[in-house]
Amino acid sequence: MKYYEIKDVDLAGRIAKLRTAHGVLETPYLFPVIDPTRQEVKLDFLKEHGLNAFITNAYLFYRRNKGMIRSIHQSLDWNNIIMTDSGGYQVLIYGDVEIDNKTIVNYQRCIGSDIAVILDKPTGSHMDKQEAIKSIEETFRRAVEALPIIQDSDALWVLPIQGAPYKDLVIYSSVRAWRYPYHIHALGSPTVLLEKYEYSRLVELVALARIHLPPNKPLHVFGVGHPMIIPFLVALGADLFDSASYILYARDGRYMVSGGTKRIEELSYFPCSCPVCSKHTPQELYEMNSYNRIKLLALHNMYKLIEEINRVKQAIKEGRLWEYLESRSKEHPSLRSAFEVIKKYLWYIEKHTPYSKASIRALLLYDYDSIYNPKLRLYRKNVLKYVVKTSERILLLPAISKPYKEQAFVEKALKYMSFGYEEVFFYNPFLGVIPWGLTEIYPVFQHEEPKILSSDTRFCDKMYDSIQELISRTGAKEILIVTVDDCWWCECFTGLILKRLLERDVKVSILRA
Repeated sequence: MKYYEIKDVDLAGRIAKLRTAHGVLETPYLFPVIDPTRQEVKLDFLKEHGLNAFITNAYLFYRRNKGMIRSIHQSLDWNNIIMTDSGGYQVLIYGDVEIDNKTIVNYQRCIGSDIAVILDKPTGSHMDKQEAIKSIEETFRRAVEALPIIQDSDALWVLPIQGAPYKDLVIYSSVRAWRYPYHIHALGSPTVLLEKYEYSRLVELVALARIHLPPNKPLHVFGVGHPMIIPFLVALGADLFDSASYILYARDGRYMVSGGTKRIEELSYFPCSCPVCSKHTPQELYEMNSYNRIKLLALHNMYKLIEEINRVKQAIKEGRLWEYLESRSKEHPSLRSAFEVIKKYLWYIEKHTPYSKASIRALLLYDYDSIYNPKLRLYRKNVLKYVVKTSERILLLPAISKPYKEQAFVEKALKYMSFGYEEVFFYNPFLGVIPWGLTEIYPVFQHEEPKILSSDTRFCDKMYDSIQELISRTGAKEILIVTVDDCWWCECFTGLILKRLLERDVKVSILRA
């Protein structure tokens, strides 16, 4: 049975089907952490809101049942997917658990877990490097130890990737993981980074793990449960998450928003219209008894997580995940730092980015960050590849408004072709150089850009790079650049580029249209 099937892709983010013994899970997915003995958000809520899976702790289930084998689905009255953790979190917090790897692996198999985790040895964030190496080696020893137990199991088995926060150790663990026949890989120990809003470090670790792990297997990131960071990790190829943040934040009086968390007593209005926020005011929640307040805050937080996963999926479907990251990166300084890390791995993201989809949607370009949109970068890389050395005299026209060939000044400018200019190109701060015959292709025609741009000279640098390539490919010796008075970037271009072109021994003339 093919247990993991990718259905749609944008950037390195995937929408996929994960098949288990109790149903199919659509990724990206966040498993709510469920504690059956203390659960303010009931399982019925999950069903009602399309959540068909949760994660619970097999080690605690084992202790509460004194090692007795009981169907976890029957015990929890849940006929859908259950993922179980082995007690690795308790190891991370307390240093050890009163059970060994073989026992808890066999127990998860016997109770009918759909997705199960070996008892790994988390590296945490306080270990020195030598201790972290020992944890990695112990985790892989246990992975080998578990193989005879899980080989004919119906569950999907998870191999944790340890080594964080040491980047080289995460790479080492990820490369070594190729040797083992596990279904899912999971990056461990990010909790401290999340608590400190060190999202850039977490993004880097996820990128390194994903790049070095088998691409056809899903990647789980343990302990991630905030809408702030989820889209950035999905964009790099993370598929699964789990967290108890929705209830832990609620118990601490914290209310999730897309760009962070707020204390309930600090709010005058709810920036949300979920069933909780539309029926209550912040003051009403604050004045409630503790049990009701925690329950309602937890429900809101869960709504927010569900909403974020759905937003990310829709962005993938529409091919707008980059635009979504741009927007989110401006909501908090920590997200801005995470976005800068994303740019470091564009070479990887571009390998997985579809240039366009069956239903083409216009690229939305906002500011200089949009230059890094992988779809735009792919266009800029490829557009001049087939230009040959046939034109020594080139006419360059500004691409201000679409359709570019029908701009008011174009007809007048084309008369200069009679002066011996052999070929016509357009230029644009986002798109760079555009051959005359490609003005109606994607994304030249299918994009939206701001009418007024700040005078950021980085755009001119990018345009100059495109002109340099054009000169190299055509062998141009003379260029006539057309400018328009009410276009600021025309002035920027001619002012900064003119000097650079003259330094290349290229004759440049300026024509004001």
